Amino acid sequence: MQLALRRSSALVLAALALALAGIVALLVSGASAQDPATSTLTFKTLDKGSTFEHVRNTKAGRRANSTGDVIVFTNPLADGSRNVVGTLYAACTTTKGARNYLRSTTTCTGVIDLRDGTLSLQANSKPGVPTTHGAMTGGTGPYANTRGVFIADDRSGDLTITLAD
Repeated sequence: MQLALRRSSALVLAALALALAGIVALLVSGASAQDPATSTLTFKTLDKGSTFEHVRNTKAGRRANSTGDVIVFTNPLADGSRNVVGTLYAACTTTKGARNYLRSTTTCTGVIDLRDGTLSLQANSKPGVPTTHGAMTGGTGPYANTRGVFIADDRSGDLTITLAD
């Protein structure tokens, strides 16, 4: 159960990290802020070096996830060649609790930290649903004003990010 919770949370955060790697690829390819084109990237999150903690702010049972509980995690992020390109830092606050964690809803915020800047992400996540859709809401450094969307697929572990100016 904890592995499924960890994997689901890790995928949301990995999607955030993938969005950042996509921005790096756009910058390297010479895309400009005036270019209305979109770019789609797919990445994988790494379990090695990740952290995970379920902060229980309630006295719910072990399998429960109550409103106000927080899932906090970090994941190294890798590109298609499995080279580490950054780290995803995320916290998901339970906004709809359930006795069975898989039926709860969490609202997640995350930051992807890269060498030259950061990328911010947001999403609602339902651990029992195999895909999570979210927004890339901005960043710092060369990623300032970057926007986009992401999809995290729990079944495959893929994170697909679509960046748009």
